[in-house]
Amino acid sequence: MYRTVAQTSLASGTGLRERFEDAFESDPSIVATGRTAAWIHGFDILPPGSEESDWPLECASDLPAPDTTVVDGLPVTCRARTLVDCAAGLPRLEAVAAADQFLRAGVDTRSLTAVLERLRGDRLRRANATLLAADPRAESPMESWTRCLIGDAGLPAPEPHLRVGTPGGRSAVLGLGWEEWKVGVEHEDTATRVDFAADTGDRRRHQALRGLGWEVLVLTGSDVMEHPRGWLVGLREALLERGWAPDLSVLHDIGARIDAVVDAMGVE
Repeated sequence: MYRTVAQTSLASGTGLRERFEDAFESDPSIVATGRTAAWIHGFDILPPGSEESDWPLECASDLPAPDTTVVDGLPVTCRARTLVDCAAGLPRLEAVAAADQFLRAGVDTRSLTAVLERLRGDRLRRANATLLAADPRAESPMESWTRCLIGDAGLPAPEPHLRVGTPGGRSAVLGLGWEEWKVGVEHEDTATRVDFAADTGDRRRHQALRGLGWEVLVLTGSDVMEHPRGWLVGLREALLERGWAPDLSVLHDIGARIDAVVDAMGVE
């Protein structure tokens, strides 16, 4: 049986792990599930902008023994079960970003198959759709969101973590890229950037890529989550200018799908 545990009786600011420890002491039958289990496993899959101290605990009891494990003395769902719960239960963009993290870190394939085999109906459909959209090469949740939105808009699928050769035998890495058309997408949140050296290095890398004929779109978290229309349209135009030549019917469909993406996100 799944349930959430409020933190009203606990000190403000207490983390998920600490609150689950307190809850487990009161009820040794519970097992951490969902985002709480993911957090204890070391994955931050809370919604963007959410604080750990504000998020309710997620837990369950009477789970199949193969679906559980112990991390630092705390009972939690195993990685495979946690991945499937998140893939089937979270909003789509968050679900894919979570799946990217789990797959990048490694999940036992046999355990994952066993968990999926017990699913039915809508949860199975949602879990399968999430796993099909996931990619372990993604290096950040924002990169995962961007890749999903590009696919939802009907644009060609980019290659994550694309290496581009530069003079001198070195290579530069793009978060997302289309080598055929020399278009790349990078992420930079100037609101939180505090490492001047890293920021300078990113700018030099982007300049080097542009010197090699690449068009590099640099997005912030706000662009991705709050203003998707502008950069999706800009990306479409950049790909067209670089030689992408879809049928007119495909172009028309992309325009409608961009509108649908914006409507679904409830943003501009």
